[in-house]
Formats: sequence, structure tokens, C-alpha cells
Amino acid sequence: MFNLNEIFILVGFIQIALVAFMQWQIYISSVIKTFSVGSYFLAAFLLAAGYVNGEPYLMVLGFLTAGIRAWFIPGFLSRMLRRDRWRARELKPVLGIASTIILSLLFAVFGYVIYTWTMYDYVHSAFGAIPVALFLQGAFLIISRSNPITQLIGYLVMENALYLFGSLFPELPFVVEAGVVLDVIGTVMISGVIVRLKEEPAQNTEVEDSTRREDFTELRG
Repeated sequence: MFNLNEIFILVGFIQIALVAFMQWQIYISSVIKTFSVGSYFLAAFLLAAGYVNGEPYLMVLGFLTAGIRAWFIPGFLSRMLRRDRWRARELKPVLGIASTIILSLLFAVFGYVIYTWTMYDYVHSAFGAIPVALFLQGAFLIISRSNPITQLIGYLVMENALYLFGSLFPELPFVVEAGVVLDVIGTVMISGVIVRLKEEPAQNTEVEDSTRREDFTELRG
């Protein structure tokens, strides 16, 4: 028999570790793949929770998470990245890599403190601190990076945290979480269009040239 509490803790800490790994990455393709791996872990947990608790809607949500958040959305972003190769790297991060990793871990601790002081008396579960910490890490990923795709991944990490937090409440209607899934799809599609139109074609060449100069600078250094 599965121990859902242990699986929840394992999946939660894996999610937090993967977001910290995203902060370390400068190549956007690695960020996308890391998010895909994290979404597969989340889907596996939802499937296990649905099977153990006998809740079919959790199993359906697990399949949707695997198909949409772990496969379709990363595939969509990867195809867009292949079309726009000048977005392949984080050129102008707001903070340095070391600073972002340290702050990301501090946000995880801060999430635990905030949850303990505010929501613990209402949720009555010590595990709720994990998705709260993950939510804050996703928000920090948005504000610490300048690449639109990475910022979008940060938003999706926040959605994964809400999914993980929602699994603590088995009575949550399936239609609510299904609506979140559809909202995410619409957000990704609209964000893809906005990202495509944000930069003018003439500017793309300039960005590619600056990327090449940066590569040579790194090699020289």
C-alpha cells in the first residue's frame, strides 16, 4: 500500500529542487525539460493519490497533467524555441546565478514560516508548507529572469504548486481543477503569440549578433 504522505513529501521536495536547478540554468531548453520532469512527478502523485483514495477525478487530473503540462506545453515551448533560436539563452538575468539559487532556497524557508503562521490553523496539515514554498519559488523565477519563456515557466510552476496544494483537499470539485487546466492552455497559447509579436524581426538579428559576441567573450574569459 502506498504511503501518500511520504510520496507527497518526496514529490514536493523534488519540485523545489527542480526549481532551484532552473535558477542555475541559462539555457532555456534545459528549463523547459526540467519543468516537464517536474510535471511528470506531479502527475504520478495525482495518479497514486487517486488510486489509493479511490477518487477517479484525481486519476483523470493526473492523466491531464501528464498529457498537457508535462508533454504538450513543453513541446509547444520547445518548438517555439527552435523557431526563435535567439531566445535559446538567458541574456540579461536580473540577478546572478549564485544569488538566485540562494534566494530561491531562502524563499523555500520563508514559505514554511509563512504557512506555519497563517494557514496551518485552517488547513491542519504540516505538508501544506511544501506547495506554499514551491509557489513562492515560481514567483521568484518570474521576477529574477528576463526571458519571457522562463517567466512563463515560472507561472506554470506556480500552477503546479496550486495543484499540489489542492490535493490536500479531496473534496475539491473536479470541475474547478479542470477549469484551471483549460485556463493554463489558453494562457500558454496567448503568451506564445505575445512572445512572438513582442520582438520585431529586425531586432532578432541584433540579438543573435549580441549572443555571438557574448559567446566569444565567454570563450576568451
